[in-house]
Amino acid sequence: MRFATLINAVLALLVELGLLAAAIAIGVLAPLPTVLRVALAVVLPAVVIAVWGVLLAPRSTRRVGPRARLLTEAALFALAAVGLALVDAALPAVLLTLAAGARLILGAAIGRV
Repeated sequence: MRFATLINAVLALLVELGLLAAAIAIGVLAPLPTVLRVALAVVLPAVVIAVWGVLLAPRSTRRVGPRARLLTEAALFALAAVGLALVDAALPAVLLTLAAGARLILGAAIGRV
Protein backbone atom coordinates (compact mmCIF):
# COMPACT_ATOMS: atom_id res chain seq x y z
CA MET A 1 0.00 0.00 0.00
CA ARG A 2 2.91 2.37 0.64
CA PHE A 3 4.08 1.92 -2.93
CA ALA A 4 0.63 2.80 -4.28
CA THR A 5 0.57 5.91 -2.08
CA LEU A 6 3.99 6.93 -3.39
CA ILE A 7 2.96 6.37 -7.01
CA ASN A 8 -0.25 8.33 -6.40
CA ALA A 9 1.70 11.26 -4.94
CA VAL A 10 4.14 11.31 -7.86
CA LEU A 11 1.32 11.06 -10.40
CA ALA A 12 -0.59 13.81 -8.59
CA LEU A 13 2.39 16.14 -8.79
CA LEU A 14 2.97 15.39 -12.47
CA VAL A 15 -0.63 15.82 -13.56
CA GLU A 16 -0.99 19.01 -11.52
CA LEU A 17 2.08 20.42 -13.25
CA GLY A 18 0.61 19.19 -16.53
CA LEU A 19 -2.62 21.02 -15.75
CA LEU A 20 -0.72 24.28 -15.26
CA ALA A 21 1.30 23.68 -18.42
CA ALA A 22 -1.91 22.99 -20.32
CA ALA A 23 -3.46 26.23 -19.07
CA ILE A 24 -0.41 28.17 -20.27
CA ALA A 25 -0.32 26.32 -23.60
CA ILE A 26 -3.99 27.00 -24.24
CA GLY A 27 -3.36 30.70 -23.83
CA VAL A 28 -0.21 30.72 -25.95
CA LEU A 29 -1.68 28.60 -28.75
CA ALA A 30 -5.09 30.28 -28.91
CA PRO A 31 -5.82 31.82 -32.31
CA LEU A 32 -6.00 35.34 -30.91
CA PRO A 33 -3.95 38.52 -31.16
CA THR A 34 -0.69 38.38 -29.22
CA VAL A 35 -1.85 40.63 -26.40
CA LEU A 36 -4.88 38.44 -25.74
CA ARG A 37 -2.82 35.25 -25.94
CA VAL A 38 -0.40 36.58 -23.34
CA ALA A 39 -3.27 37.67 -21.11
CA LEU A 40 -4.92 34.28 -21.47
CA ALA A 41 -1.62 32.51 -20.75
CA VAL A 42 -1.42 34.45 -17.48
CA VAL A 43 -5.09 34.38 -16.45
CA LEU A 44 -5.86 30.68 -17.09
CA PRO A 45 -3.13 29.30 -14.80
CA ALA A 46 -4.07 31.91 -12.18
CA VAL A 47 -7.67 30.66 -12.25
CA VAL A 48 -6.50 27.04 -11.96
CA ILE A 49 -4.25 27.94 -9.02
CA ALA A 50 -7.06 29.87 -7.32
CA VAL A 51 -9.60 27.05 -7.70
CA TRP A 52 -7.06 24.45 -6.60
CA GLY A 53 -5.89 26.55 -3.68
CA VAL A 54 -9.36 27.30 -2.36
CA LEU A 55 -11.18 24.02 -3.01
CA LEU A 56 -8.57 21.27 -3.27
CA ALA A 57 -5.45 22.22 -1.30
CA PRO A 58 -4.90 20.07 1.82
CA ARG A 59 -4.53 23.11 4.10
CA SER A 60 -7.45 25.06 2.66
CA THR A 61 -10.09 26.16 5.13
CA ARG A 62 -12.72 25.67 2.39
CA ARG A 63 -11.53 22.28 1.16
CA VAL A 64 -14.35 20.24 -0.29
CA GLY A 65 -15.09 16.64 0.63
CA PRO A 66 -13.61 13.63 -1.17
CA ARG A 67 -16.41 13.20 -3.73
CA ALA A 68 -16.52 16.87 -4.60
CA ARG A 69 -12.71 16.89 -4.76
CA LEU A 70 -12.74 14.01 -7.22
CA LEU A 71 -15.36 15.73 -9.38
CA THR A 72 -13.60 19.10 -9.22
CA GLU A 73 -10.25 17.60 -10.21
CA ALA A 74 -11.87 15.61 -13.02
CA ALA A 75 -13.63 18.75 -14.27
CA LEU A 76 -10.42 20.79 -14.27
CA PHE A 77 -8.54 18.09 -16.17
CA ALA A 78 -11.41 17.64 -18.63
CA LEU A 79 -11.57 21.38 -19.31
CA ALA A 80 -7.81 21.46 -19.85
CA ALA A 81 -8.00 18.52 -22.26
CA VAL A 82 -10.83 20.12 -24.22
CA GLY A 83 -8.94 23.42 -24.31
CA LEU A 84 -5.82 21.69 -25.61
CA ALA A 85 -7.86 19.90 -28.27
CA LEU A 86 -9.43 23.21 -29.34
CA VAL A 87 -5.99 24.75 -29.94
CA ASP A 88 -4.91 21.73 -32.01
CA ALA A 89 -2.82 20.09 -29.30
CA ALA A 90 -4.58 16.73 -29.46
CA LEU A 91 -1.65 14.56 -28.33
CA PRO A 92 -1.02 16.57 -25.13
CA ALA A 93 -4.78 16.49 -24.50
CA VAL A 94 -4.85 12.69 -24.74
CA LEU A 95 -1.73 12.30 -22.60
CA LEU A 96 -3.10 14.63 -19.90
CA THR A 97 -6.41 12.78 -19.93
CA LEU A 98 -4.77 9.37 -19.57
CA ALA A 99 -2.40 10.49 -16.82
CA ALA A 100 -5.09 12.35 -14.89
CA GLY A 101 -7.50 9.43 -15.25
CA ALA A 102 -4.90 7.00 -13.95
CA ARG A 103 -4.15 9.28 -11.01
CA LEU A 104 -7.80 9.81 -10.11
CA ILE A 105 -8.59 6.09 -10.35
CA LEU A 106 -5.56 5.14 -8.25
CA GLY A 107 -6.32 7.89 -5.74
CA ALA A 108 -9.93 6.76 -5.40
CA ALA A 109 -8.87 3.13 -5.05
CA ILE A 110 -6.51 3.84 -2.16
CA GLY A 111 -8.63 6.57 -0.57
CA ARG A 112 -6.31 9.44 -1.47
CA VAL A 113 -8.33 11.66 -3.76
